[in-house]
Amino acid sequence: MHDVNLLAVLVAGLVPMIVGSLWYGPLFGKRWMALMETTPEEIQEGFSPLRTYGISFLLSLVTAFILAQLIAEIAPGSASAMAGVHVGLMALVAFVLPVAHQGVAFERRKAGLAWLNVAYNGVALIGQAVVIALWPV
Repeated sequence: MHDVNLLAVLVAGLVPMIVGSLWYGPLFGKRWMALMETTPEEIQEGFSPLRTYGISFLLSLVTAFILAQLIAEIAPGSASAMAGVHVGLMALVAFVLPVAHQGVAFERRKAGLAWLNVAYNGVALIGQAVVIALWPV
């Protein structure tokens, strides 16, 4: 395990929350709702903000920590914004795209919804990785 800046990991853990609030809100919220074939009222039924956002934040911290480990391995002591972009793109292609494809191919999920989610994950992963790469250890 590499030494990483835990403050950078904490801040990077917030990136998906910020990106998600914009992505699934003012930017693409209406499109997402249409692709989900749901309404805001249906989404609110049984919704637990503490559980939903709490677990999401914990998982984004795990993602940020793993990204920090990858950046430390790939660009030890000399990370840059481009190193962050590189690692974020690698994570997207290696982990997010295959899962999204499986959802479309085997679960018959809508391709438009999958691409909307893949794009969100790409922006969030790259954002997290750039934050980590630019923050000194």
